[in-house]
Amino acid sequence: MGPAEPITAGNTLASRTGWFIAWGVFAFFQRLFRDLRGLPRPVYVLVGGQFVNRFGSFVMPFLTLFLSGRGFSMGHVAAVIGAMSVGGLFGPFVSGYLSDALGRRNTIVVSLLTSAVSLLGLYWCSTVPALMALSAFHGFCAFLYNPAANALLTDLVTKEQRVTAFALMRLAVNAGFAAGPAVAGLLYHRAPILIFIGDALTTLTFAGFAWFWLPHGLRTVEGRAAAVAVIWRSWAEALADVGRNRRFLQYLAALLFMAISFLQVGNVLAIDTITRGITPEQYGLIMGFNGVLIVCFELPVTHWARRFPLRRVLICGYAIIGLGCASFAFAHGLTGYLLAMTLYTFGEMLSLPIGSSYSGELAPEKFRGRYFGVSGTVWAIAGLVGSGGIWCYGQLGPIWWIIAGASGVVGAFVILPQPRVPAAR
Repeated sequence: MGPAEPITAGNTLASRTGWFIAWGVFAFFQRLFRDLRGLPRPVYVLVGGQFVNRFGSFVMPFLTLFLSGRGFSMGHVAAVIGAMSVGGLFGPFVSGYLSDALGRRNTIVVSLLTSAVSLLGLYWCSTVPALMALSAFHGFCAFLYNPAANALLTDLVTKEQRVTAFALMRLAVNAGFAAGPAVAGLLYHRAPILIFIGDALTTLTFAGFAWFWLPHGLRTVEGRAAAVAVIWRSWAEALADVGRNRRFLQYLAALLFMAISFLQVGNVLAIDTITRGITPEQYGLIMGFNGVLIVCFELPVTHWARRFPLRRVLICGYAIIGLGCASFAFAHGLTGYLLAMTLYTFGEMLSLPIGSSYSGELAPEKFRGRYFGVSGTVWAIAGLVGSGGIWCYGQLGPIWWIIAGASGVVGAFVILPQPRVPAAR
């Protein structure tokens, strides 16, 4: 038995440092769990419903494969996805008004019911015009959801709780999405119709949760909601306020560039992986890996990042999303795609919950639903522009990832300067 290791100043310092780090980590997670316990109960209803709904989001990750498998050309597939984005252009705008006029809950339920039925109908469409028409309607219905949900979540929590609440919402979304694509891959392999039925059923389940257990939220539009004069006046007031809010306008411009880059993963990655030798089951694992990373790390990351000015966090997040998107051009094999997805996901964790909180911070309470409607419209525009990425990839191949990634980096530069005039409140 050898002699005991002597106690030295170096050993003592290392031991104290280890204890200090361990205590810091414990205190960090203790504060995080305390903040989570402090969230109102309706937040958890919204979060639970989102988990169920996103777990069952089986169709969208496989829609390009489904359509191409039915013999539609790459151009026709792009047209169908683009039609969905066209419908989505109007959804957030309408949702912003309905959220402020009829209530957040009612708008959420309408969105869920109509999007479930329209998505199921896509399976039986056999012509491009029919697919485009129903896809546009589905895009409109689906895009009614986010402005209402974001406005309701902002209603329910304090300013200090917003980043954590939006991160928790995304935790539910991605916890479902972590398992959803893998299950969808198995269902698709067995029978494509199963992904459509499963998607519709989980969406309808969330609609039931929302109707019985969510509050209405704020209603800030005065007068008869269906009156044209009331609609015109309310939007004129809201858009005038948006036009004076320079920080919000800067955020919208940066969001557009980032979102074009961000959405390429949903539009192009399925085709890219199959073209480069990745199986549908492996593709499902790659998309699920994105969700696993977010489930494990987004809450701690955002809880740590909220100590910094939100705009600076967005600068870093947008740049990392762009770099992550570009890195798919150099991916080889399953490991390469997982590494690229890791970088892309880290940017996503910094950008999306912080961006929602930042948007809510800039929105006056009176116009909150309509502000989220405007930012949702920017997402829809990005989706419309980004749907052309399918065609671009068909022409350029993996080089398209680099071009699309540059858009995210541009978004970081757009939000970099501090506007001279503060937002009007």
